[in-house]
Amino acid sequence: MTKKLEEYEWFCPQPFMNVVTDVFGTIKPCCVIKENSNWDKNQTIEEYSKSDKLKQFRKEMLEGPGPSVASNCEVCIEQEKHSPESHRKTYNGYLEYTKPELKKELEEYIETDMDTPFVRTMEWIAPSNFCNLRCHMCGPFSSSSIAAEDKKIGHSKLPLYRNVHGDKTLYKNDEEAERFIAECDKFIFDNLVELKMTGGETLAIKYNYDMLKRVVDGGLAKNMDLRITTNGTLTPKFDGKDIFDYIPEFKSCLINISIEGWGKRNEYIRYPSKWDVIYRNAKRFASLENTKVLFVSTINSINVGYFWEIAEGMEHLFDLFPNTFHQFSTGSLVWGWMEKYVITNVPPDIREHYAQLYFENWNKRYNQDFKKILDYFDTLQYDEELMHTMMKDIKARDKYRGTCLLDLAPEWKPYYD
Repeated sequence: MTKKLEEYEWFCPQPFMNVVTDVFGTIKPCCVIKENSNWDKNQTIEEYSKSDKLKQFRKEMLEGPGPSVASNCEVCIEQEKHSPESHRKTYNGYLEYTKPELKKELEEYIETDMDTPFVRTMEWIAPSNFCNLRCHMCGPFSSSSIAAEDKKIGHSKLPLYRNVHGDKTLYKNDEEAERFIAECDKFIFDNLVELKMTGGETLAIKYNYDMLKRVVDGGLAKNMDLRITTNGTLTPKFDGKDIFDYIPEFKSCLINISIEGWGKRNEYIRYPSKWDVIYRNAKRFASLENTKVLFVSTINSINVGYFWEIAEGMEHLFDLFPNTFHQFSTGSLVWGWMEKYVITNVPPDIREHYAQLYFENWNKRYNQDFKKILDYFDTLQYDEELMHTMMKDIKARDKYRGTCLLDLAPEWKPYYD
């Protein structure tokens, strides 16, 4: 009798059915695995699927957690210490409630020798870190603009990789990147049920449009769900087509628009974005027949007190477009691209101030989300040293950009000064 996924002690479907690429040519099982987990670079999909590292990771998923799970699943393990939610549980829920037929297929695959690649979902991070924004909590590997700014303000610790910023491949050469895209034809596309695309800024990178064109031209898009993460500021054309030409070809589309606040607060944290442009593009995406729009926010130390503003703004947008939603990225509470921005940096007096703001601006639709934030304040210990590191970074960027954190969050003044 085939064993059910929920019967395993610690199970996540990602090492069995998902691949994630990154800007350096690495293939790994999951997007929240930290870079220090040392997955091999420039493997083929077949080599990755048969690697000893993946086999050991899968073995611990099936027989019980060990050192491989401890190093790769660090984020989810930490999340589940503080909350009933984690990325792992989200992925399991995706199969349970959205793709039950795929859950059954995966249970049967696990009973085989698993030598044949079983890729059903893929997060395609294009081999370019090009991005037009310099978000506070982001890092140089994800944004060419942050990489350039880090150099100018003296914060750069970035190794000298080839073409470290700009719309260029970070593989050793363009042929390696194109080889991977072509290899997807053989091992991925025919069976893929979900294609996720992230950046850099996803909609500003030509590689992403090359991938979309390959899927659409092959007649595969009609059976595939598309998920795009974007900052919502750009919809350029490549080869005469923009993203609105491709989305209708897919079975469904979910647009994840990254925002860190509503209005001016988002413009400060996701510098130098313009809120009216994001809002206009969001409404345009929401008007597409097969598309849902999800606003996604990292929870970081300089926006954590103001999610009630997003709740107020979403009420109006939801009235206009019922297929628009908002979600907090809880992984960023305890880990982030720039770890100095996690909420352990928020001093006790500011935590009390934020708790009062939430009580004054409580929103029924966000009851559990707001409670989650306050619960984290109760369980996460204040890290004063890391707070000073964060404040040094904020002040350097403020000076360079001509902005000031205190214009939007005056409660930080004692620590800013």
